[in-house]
Amino acid sequence: MIDEQQNRTIPLKCADGFCLPVLGFGTYQMGGETEHDPANDDQLDIAAIQAAVSLGIRHIDTAESYADGYCETLVGRVIKNLDRQQLFITTKVRASNLQYDDVIAAAKRSLERLGIKQIDLYLIHRPNPEVPIAESMRAMDFLLEHELIKHVGVSNFNVEQLTAAMAATKYRIVSNQIHYNLPARSYEQNGTLEFCRTHNVLVTAYRIVGYDQLTAGAKLLDPLAKKYQKTPAQIAINWLTSQPNVVGLVKSTNPGHLQENLGALGWRLTEEDAEYLGRNFPRGETINLN
Repeated sequence: MIDEQQNRTIPLKCADGFCLPVLGFGTYQMGGETEHDPANDDQLDIAAIQAAVSLGIRHIDTAESYADGYCETLVGRVIKNLDRQQLFITTKVRASNLQYDDVIAAAKRSLERLGIKQIDLYLIHRPNPEVPIAESMRAMDFLLEHELIKHVGVSNFNVEQLTAAMAATKYRIVSNQIHYNLPARSYEQNGTLEFCRTHNVLVTAYRIVGYDQLTAGAKLLDPLAKKYQKTPAQIAINWLTSQPNVVGLVKSTNPGHLQENLGALGWRLTEEDAEYLGRNFPRGETINLN
């Protein structure tokens, strides 16, 4: 059962009427990586999703490529016992399924695995230069018009790719999911974040914190953690969620870590501290940058 009181503590960010919670729950590597792992601890993953929902997280993000669809099955097992109206489900079509008929068939398979009638947000997982974006977006239009999906978005798209996708659809692209955090700033530097802000495309950041980045930036994070009486991870997440037009995804099978992540909400770094942290944090690699 969803804890309504906790749910209200997770604020929304909106872009031209489309809203997402500031923090959602990612499910990458649940059930396996690119294929279903028969040795996977399904109960651990299910418990993690249940813990996220019980803590008030209502945005759950998955993809057909996660464990070759089995991750969607695990999500479906959890949400079948919950109030569908309280949950926002995002999933993604893989790059190898971007031809017109393949997009539609992939969406229908995802719906079946998830056990739902409509996907709240359906993303193109990454661009495929071998398939014209107009063909993929035409299929997305079909899915919207037949109410199999509620919103359409993209993932790992830069300005040029997003511009082409926007020109190829009759409808609005509401979100671009990208790798963005304190060290991973390439999408900021190449203008993608500003383009999304200008065109009311909400940015969903994945891999928003990792222990490698906490170590690399310890000289900056540790004094701020002491100042705000928070953990370094909470400082890093608060910095990200303070960025305009940006929401994030967290993922952990440890309820304690998940609670720590949620402790990044409900307070705010000063503008001076956020600017100092962003300006001076050591840069790292951005993945899936096109």
